[in-house]
Amino acid sequence: MVSTTNSLKINVVTIPEDGLNLVFSEGGKWFDACFNEDEKPDFSLNKLDVNCHIIKTSGTVFIKGKFSATININCSRCLEEAKLPLDANFDYTLIPEKPQVKEDLELKKEELEISYYHGDFIDLTPIICEQIILQVPIKVLCHPECKGLCPQCGTNLNDSSCDCTSGNVDSRMAALKNFKINN
Repeated sequence: MVSTTNSLKINVVTIPEDGLNLVFSEGGKWFDACFNEDEKPDFSLNKLDVNCHIIKTSGTVFIKGKFSATININCSRCLEEAKLPLDANFDYTLIPEKPQVKEDLELKKEELEISYYHGDFIDLTPIICEQIILQVPIKVLCHPECKGLCPQCGTNLNDSSCDCTSGNVDSRMAALKNFKINN
């Protein structure tokens, strides 16, 4: 069964034996709604396409999916906005939540790859949002040859050059300028 939807809430009870294929496409407003105002990431989502296959076996739900997205994020070197494509596969195993004591429990290695769901519905929204955030690189470049900003005057060196000299040494480091290591 293939379901094209604008909602990522799945009724576990209605998942057919042969599984459910879910196709989902959204824009930036959907992604913004995943966060509180003070938790918003430092990038914006343009487009998201998700395709996943969901199987249920005696209460355990297996999700195998793929997403592709395009985000707007600032370059780490020149601070200009860059469009960055993201593509990733993801796998989740969800089991029904068990009532447990509210004390800190130590997780076993096999429990680290399992998530829990409560009731008859699973919302895939937090899972997809998490996957998008996990795929954003730590250092984003607008292009591999980005020259960045001049450390003295702040000119974007991709657009123009400046008259600053690169030989300026911080006076606190001047003593190290002539330091040589003999091997």
